[in-house]
Amino acid sequence: MTRIRFGAVAFVAALAFAGGVEAADLGGAPYRAPPVDDYVRPFSWTGLYVGANIGYGWSDADWSFNGSSLTGNTGSGSLFGVQVGYNWQAGRAVFGVEGDVATSWIEGTSSCPNAAFDCGHQVNWMASLRGRLGFTMNDNRTLLYGTAGAAWADSKWSATNVATGSAFGSDFSTSQVGWVAGAGIEHMLTRNLSAKVEYLYYGFDPVTAPAGTLDTS
Repeated sequence: MTRIRFGAVAFVAALAFAGGVEAADLGGAPYRAPPVDDYVRPFSWTGLYVGANIGYGWSDADWSFNGSSLTGNTGSGSLFGVQVGYNWQAGRAVFGVEGDVATSWIEGTSSCPNAAFDCGHQVNWMASLRGRLGFTMNDNRTLLYGTAGAAWADSKWSATNVATGSAFGSDFSTSQVGWVAGAGIEHMLTRNLSAKVEYLYYGFDPVTAPAGTLDTS
């Protein structure tokens, strides 16, 4: 089983609508109206947005060969990706849906259940489709939210002979399906740009390598 969690900082561009106040001349002789301040529109979270994210992740993979006890294998690395979503706001409540995909450099190596070998894993990319629910504060400019949904990841698993440094068997690559949940805080920097800090926890189902790969028992 592989469990992956990471925090990310994302910069998000959202739709915005421009508007203002027009002043008209009064009848008769030319007249210059006094300066009129533009109407200040309240901030709104409703709309489509796209953005990019960068972050760091930690992984925890458990290995077992032929029914042996589980051996932990941790890893870490950076992430970079993009996301797109849509929000609906009703009062202070904000509902949304967001999809993202990220290239991952999360990897780690440690001793296999058979200590004569080192087991390694590498997460190549991750993706998710999530719902979001949050509430605004700070004059509607800051959003606190929770998020959860489905997740996907592409990973590679390998084993290396400690004595010789050579690969044992062939590497095993697979795509995994799982779930993701987390929380974050997002703030509107301008009407068209926001930034967020987010923590997500990913959990994936176990995978089994075919006979002839990674057989270190």
